[in-house]
Amino acid sequence: MKINSGEYTLQDRNLRFDLVDDIDFAIRDQCYFLRGGNGFGKTSFLEEMVIAGFASRRVDYLYIGQDIRTQLYTLRALLSVQGIKVFNADEFELLRLWIDHSRSATVFILDEFDKYFPDFEFIFDWSRAFIHTYVIVTHLDSPLPDAVTAKYSLGTIRFDLIDFDGVMKHIRISKEKP
Repeated sequence: MKINSGEYTLQDRNLRFDLVDDIDFAIRDQCYFLRGGNGFGKTSFLEEMVIAGFASRRVDYLYIGQDIRTQLYTLRALLSVQGIKVFNADEFELLRLWIDHSRSATVFILDEFDKYFPDFEFIFDWSRAFIHTYVIVTHLDSPLPDAVTAKYSLGTIRFDLIDFDGVMKHIRISKEKP
């Protein structure tokens, strides 16, 4: 799934994106890091453009958003309804079970997952057999897991504030050069 360079406005979120480079999320064995400061529109870009693009193309994906605690309750209910025993499962076991039962997915999206699990290489260990593309939202100073740098091509996408007029934030989105 490719998002072409250009200007995009998310009026309801008061964001205007200046996408400097085309971004092709269809490249296999790729890990994209969306990096930028708080409030720079990373999650809005992810939800409104990236995930919407995957959904419209019927790409199966796994998504862990910023509020993982609420999602863990949802995972517990979802797995229970599917007949999978989750009684007394801790958050790692719930995630492992969910990933194990989601093998039709080819994309894994983590939004600030490192806030809850600073060492999140286990996600790659559990999913690399079937996931071809990872999209990870993080902050500028977050380190990249060794499991990622060893196996995947990295594509770092930076979000930089250009202007804020009190209402609309103008954000530049560009690929970092290796």
